Amino acid sequence: MRRTIQRVLVIGIIGVLTGCAARRATAPAPVSPSRGVDDLSALIRQGCYRCLERAYADAQAHKSSSLAFEAAALLVLRSKELGLPSAPWLERARALAAADPSSSVYLAIVEAIPPHPMSDDRDALFDFRGRTRARASLVAWRDSLQSGPGSEPFRAYLDVALVCAYGTLKDNEQSFTGPVDPAAETPMYQYRIGICDGTHAARLATLRANNRDYVDADFALGRYAIEDPINPDHDEGVARLESAAAGFPDSPAITTTLGNLHRRWEDWDRALSAYDAAITVSAGHPEALIGRAISLSHLSRSREAIETATRLIDAGQWHLGEAYYWRAWNQLSLGNHEFARADADRAVTLMANAAVFVLSGVIEWRLRRLESAEREFQAALSIDFGECEAAFDLGVVRDERAKPAEALAAFQQARQCYELSIGLRRDAIAKVLAGPGSDTSKARESARHERELMNLEARQESVVRAIAVLDGAADIR
Repeated sequence: MRRTIQRVLVIGIIGVLTGCAARRATAPAPVSPSRGVDDLSALIRQGCYRCLERAYADAQAHKSSSLAFEAAALLVLRSKELGLPSAPWLERARALAAADPSSSVYLAIVEAIPPHPMSDDRDALFDFRGRTRARASLVAWRDSLQSGPGSEPFRAYLDVALVCAYGTLKDNEQSFTGPVDPAAETPMYQYRIGICDGTHAARLATLRANNRDYVDADFALGRYAIEDPINPDHDEGVARLESAAAGFPDSPAITTTLGNLHRRWEDWDRALSAYDAAITVSAGHPEALIGRAISLSHLSRSREAIETATRLIDAGQWHLGEAYYWRAWNQLSLGNHEFARADADRAVTLMANAAVFVLSGVIEWRLRRLESAEREFQAALSIDFGECEAAFDLGVVRDERAKPAEALAAFQQARQCYELSIGLRRDAIAKVLAGPGSDTSKARESARHERELMNLEARQESVVRAIAVLDGAADIR
């Protein structure tokens, strides 16, 4: 048994550490509903989320506690991978492990695997003490997986999950010889290697193509398609993510990923819909809430944006700097200058970037506190010399303060900044159009740059006019 499981684990390490598949993925046909213990084992080897749910239910009906534990433990891991609530399955696994002490080490491994960073279990990501203990136990855990109770595919899955989570192995290709064990050919094993990182996208795509029930794979495949550094396919990525969201509507991680994608493209209506879907199943989801606040801001729905940002602020834990910034931004849009001032002050203490100081300067300018507005715009430029808006606004304030020479210097800096930014945007458009991707994705990306280019060109024209006025006044004098 020890020699056999070592061969299984060897295949996983090759896939995870080197990205080189030892063989083409093979997958049996989808498994029909189970009727006996043999069918339960087949469902577990198949390993799709719905297969594991059926396996757990049937194992309980057949009073097969060992198979029920395997199914429950795997569902804990699968829930973590997909950003689904894992606590209910963990409780079931714990109850089954309590009656079988030999399962305790497997339960410890399952508990140690971190959840998806956008799941509701995100607080576990900050359990640094627990992660340190897990790293210290890694060698002993992996040794225990080479033999012992439980099926070989189950133990192999746990091993790959450990490798992907903690990645501390130091093996070389020459170590991996010998025949391929059938356990390494199971769909559940192929899946776990496939979701480890994007180097295994082809393996995962093959699995998905051969298994219509493996909707689980679409979450990772969607991300891989979008993040492919050589040939990104945004249309494929969106289709995959939408499939995953339909298959697992209780996962806020999947819908928030969709929202973030649409937000990147400045498709604010679709971003908002995706964030709302995430909030429906996770009312306090921080990434969905801040994404919703930003989307509403760009849709000029300031009161709703303020309410959403306030929910994050009241929770007092996540994205507080951004929440205060966007609440201040929307209060300013509504003309509530004192409220905007208070929120901007809090934002500055939490994330002192150039954008916050620009916003703070605009608030001071609206309140006609020109001296402090000038200081805020200067602070923004000291952080980011390429903050064109800060240079432009600084010129406006200095002009109002009757400091024409200083105003002219600020406007000239703004003109140079806008010229550089316009050139960079044009280069970005040319790069998008000449690069990989579908016509749809190219049009989407170039349109985003075109919108910003129009804004930059309009601001540049305003700067040029301001410089002309100041130069003319200097000539008159």
